[in-house]
Amino acid sequence: MPFRVLLLVLAFAFLMHRAAGATPEKAARQLAQRVAPALAGQVTFETIPPDNGHDVFEVESLGGKIVLRGNDGVAMASALNRYLEEFGHCEISWNCGNQLVMPKLPPPVERKIRVVSPYRFRYAYNYCTHGYTMAWWDWPRWERELDFLALKGVNLALIIQGQELVWIRGLRQLGYTDAEVRQWLCLPSHQPWQYMSNMEDYGGPVPPSLVDRRVALGRKIIARMRELGMEPVLQGYYGIVPSDFKKRFPDAKIHPQGEWGGLKRPDMLDPLDPLFARMAAAFYAAQAEQFGRARFLAADPFHEGGRMEGIDLAACGRAIYGAMARASPEVTWVLQSWLENPRQPMLDALDKSKLLVLDLFCEAKENWRERGQFGGTPWLWCTIHNFGGNVGLSGRLDLLREAPVRALAEAGPGKGQMRGIGALMEGSETQPLLWEMFFGNAWRSEAPDADRWLRDYGRRRYGREAPSAQHALQILSETVYGSAAGDYPLNSVVCARPSLDPYPKARFWGSTEPFYDTKRLVEAWRSLLEAAAACNGSDGYRYDLADVGRQVLADLAGRYHKAIVQAYARKDAAAVRQLGGRMLGLMGDLDALLATRREFLLGIWLADARRCGATKGEQDLCERAARELVTTWTSQDTITADYANRQWAGLVGTFYLARWRTWLDALQSALAAGQAIDVEATRTRIREADLAWTRRHDPYPVVPRGDVIEVSRRLLEKYSTDASAPLSAAPE
Repeated sequence: MPFRVLLLVLAFAFLMHRAAGATPEKAARQLAQRVAPALAGQVTFETIPPDNGHDVFEVESLGGKIVLRGNDGVAMASALNRYLEEFGHCEISWNCGNQLVMPKLPPPVERKIRVVSPYRFRYAYNYCTHGYTMAWWDWPRWERELDFLALKGVNLALIIQGQELVWIRGLRQLGYTDAEVRQWLCLPSHQPWQYMSNMEDYGGPVPPSLVDRRVALGRKIIARMRELGMEPVLQGYYGIVPSDFKKRFPDAKIHPQGEWGGLKRPDMLDPLDPLFARMAAAFYAAQAEQFGRARFLAADPFHEGGRMEGIDLAACGRAIYGAMARASPEVTWVLQSWLENPRQPMLDALDKSKLLVLDLFCEAKENWRERGQFGGTPWLWCTIHNFGGNVGLSGRLDLLREAPVRALAEAGPGKGQMRGIGALMEGSETQPLLWEMFFGNAWRSEAPDADRWLRDYGRRRYGREAPSAQHALQILSETVYGSAAGDYPLNSVVCARPSLDPYPKARFWGSTEPFYDTKRLVEAWRSLLEAAAACNGSDGYRYDLADVGRQVLADLAGRYHKAIVQAYARKDAAAVRQLGGRMLGLMGDLDALLATRREFLLGIWLADARRCGATKGEQDLCERAARELVTTWTSQDTITADYANRQWAGLVGTFYLARWRTWLDALQSALAAGQAIDVEATRTRIREADLAWTRRHDPYPVVPRGDVIEVSRRLLEKYSTDASAPLSAAPE
């Protein structure tokens, strides 16, 4: 056994031994020390049995201590979160600024609180989350993430870190070399789409050092999850193979799967082919060796299409699950409900008690209703609410408050097949208000009063009762979070490839036309600023101030662009020049506002990617993939370009600003020459510049610059008149 592999095996054995010896009380106590060290010495943790099979926690004051009880580490962490929120008036967000100022003496709990979760499962992550959000995370960042999930009650989460070694070991049994498999695999940024059978062989070859890093990270993640009482959902094998598989095994029954967004899909080995059972057995043996036996496996043979000609779906389903069950007899197959997936004939051929369907996009379309609860299959009410890690404010606060509770009443235990809820966003580090509302469902079966909930949230988020800050939250709840149009995230023209369309698209199916009165957001930004003296000690307040201001400026950029299009149409060169100057100036100011917060720094995303490489060449490889994912998406100009558009400091001030400068220069040159702009030639220059940017390695700041309150005051004064102008009028 190679020495490097031996070290990895020994490290995993140590982690598993530590996890096996850890108690729920110890895991919860260590979490409290990480999350709220000032309180940790004032609380004790105790284990209690589940309540009729349901998770339960209690909060009580006894003997001068705060006693937190639960049936596992997640339940105890949820008890801690309940105490922090209700008695400490604290708020822990999904990496969007916290407020953790506690009273010096922990407030007592006058009457014991006991809460039973109505759900068996509280799930986290879409495959895409692992690309758009956490592709480059290290263990300290993952440790904070797992603490957050436990605090919010999550007990089931998709984990794909370290699966590279599973594929290498599995395909090695069929004659592939490690180097050949590493060439076929995608880098972490694009890996989720390979596991969903959308692409292959991209960005690599994956360096051996990255394989080692990822498997060590995956082991740590899974060990910590099991200490806390969370269950990992690991990758299932459903037939994808490298493109040369047919050449190596001419008698194998292979189904080419065509293309996805211009990218070649992996071929699919028919699950009834004898080689399938052999490959699946090797895959699951390698997975168990690295991560222990899986109780939940995710596999979606036809997630976004693919070719099913010549495939017996019922037999296919039985073969896929059969291979899972031979490796782990008690396994549950987890499938995503998206478009037509999962195919009903596959579900109907199986014992449905061994299946779990994630109804991904319930805020827009509840497939469980349309498909008769997937023919009687257990399912989870899930929400995405974020695509590609975009940072535009939009969503449906009331729906997240009411819809899961309504579904539970209609289809919960004893009435139907609903077994829980799931947060399946593609970008998790955005919109803290929405996620706080959603995760509250983990421990409630009735919708809270909307006004009271918002008041309590504001008190926790900002550290005190501040009327002006509360007024800002109320405006947000009525505008960006108050319309069904918020089902689909709003992009900004800042991130779009410019055109003569008054509302050019950033992602190919998104919108840049606001669905709310943008003037009211100016009012919300002003109200937040008025609360600065009272709330400036809250990091959550400072994040919200930057985020609302960002949205105001992003909306104003759309108004400027529309006015530019109108001025160009009437051949008003002076207006195009003046408005173009305002547009570029606004983008520079937006970049400065974003630079005040680490959550909006491109530099951190790129630096994290570079840390995943062991040599300069590997660092450059990872950085290029990181740059591509948030801009062009791949090395070619395809339909996926700008899908993950983000208003980040560095991206706005260089990448997007360069686009708009090229476009505006072309408009002015065309008017000066008395000719129409050559749109295609200009857009070609922009595309070429975009692709060239992804190959650069210039550094960007990783530390915030400037004070968000001071910058916000300056920019509100500078832009409030234009931003508050009637929507039908162009700025003067």
